[in-house]
Amino acid sequence: MYSYTVSKTADSLEFNNVCKKIESDLNIIKKDKLLVDVDGSEIQKYTTQDGEIKVCNDYEIDAVYIDSDIIIEDILG
Repeated sequence: MYSYTVSKTADSLEFNNVCKKIESDLNIIKKDKLLVDVDGSEIQKYTTQDGEIKVCNDYEIDAVYIDSDIIIEDILG
């Protein structure tokens, strides 16, 4: 499992930008329905042929981060 911190504060704009980048740069097989928690936190899961990617905009932790089965640091720039 690989973890990437995109932003050290929760930010919907940053979350949306990284989701768009993942969608445009990777061959996504399945995009799950966006999950939104009562505190506004968002989770978007993707399935690729090589594994799963979970993008989180977490207001409790106060960060935007990615947990991934595959290395994606090249597309994050």
